[in-house]
Amino acid sequence: MKYFLVVLSLISAALASEIDNEVGPKGKIVGGVDAKENEFPFIASLTKRGRHFCGASIVNERFLLTAGHCLCSGTNKIMKPTSFKATIGLHRQPLFPKSSEPYQVAIKSITVHPQYVCSDVQNDIALLELQEPLKLTNSDQSCCLPPQSASITDNDNRSVTVMGWGWDNEDVTIGQKPEILQKAAVTVISNEECQKSYAANNRQNVISATQLCAGKLEGGTDACWADSGGPLIDENRILIGIVSTGVGCGRAGLPGIYTRVSQFTSWINDVVKL
Repeated sequence: MKYFLVVLSLISAALASEIDNEVGPKGKIVGGVDAKENEFPFIASLTKRGRHFCGASIVNERFLLTAGHCLCSGTNKIMKPTSFKATIGLHRQPLFPKSSEPYQVAIKSITVHPQYVCSDVQNDIALLELQEPLKLTNSDQSCCLPPQSASITDNDNRSVTVMGWGWDNEDVTIGQKPEILQKAAVTVISNEECQKSYAANNRQNVISATQLCAGKLEGGTDACWADSGGPLIDENRILIGIVSTGVGCGRAGLPGIYTRVSQFTSWINDVVKL
């Protein structure tokens, strides 16, 4: 899988890089820029042993939405809720805020989509129930879900925004993780065009109706490792996608593949009882 289950050698190099480069140049989503503080208050950081590993979106004061593969262990089993925490209100890493006050919340339970399995990229979506309700101060702190009736072509060719604290290069031996939340403008590419582009680049990925592609066909702008589970939003701040899979980061002809949230709106509502 693209953004989380990296080969063992790259994981080791990433951890070494984090330890050796606590203070260094800022990394970015590939082709991204610094987000403004509180620009995206609905994004959360999932952390293990104090280190960010995936993103998530606030659905309401009790639930976060993320990618299923973020929760898979090295043995392809769903982790225990006590294995990680969520950080809310984070802008800059590590936790040395200026005007904002990020705080951590424990996870009470994990609900992955009933058709998701760790060895597959389909139905890559999960909900995290929090141990304590979040201290939400306004409606902007939770994401807006798309209607279940949305067509899979509704967002084709539209400019959308992806965000996260992931690496700025797929080669983690030369890339960096950011101090500040990154954002990048990408374009939604139709499933048909995305499928053709992958095939033209000798990749046999099947782009299903429950997925969408976003990026730039010429490459250079994309989500990357540790951006998994993070939000892809449209101009109305509706959560249309969850960072899921793909090939590398920012490669020409191989845009990122996201979980299409509109295909799961009914399931989300059933779980969180909206």
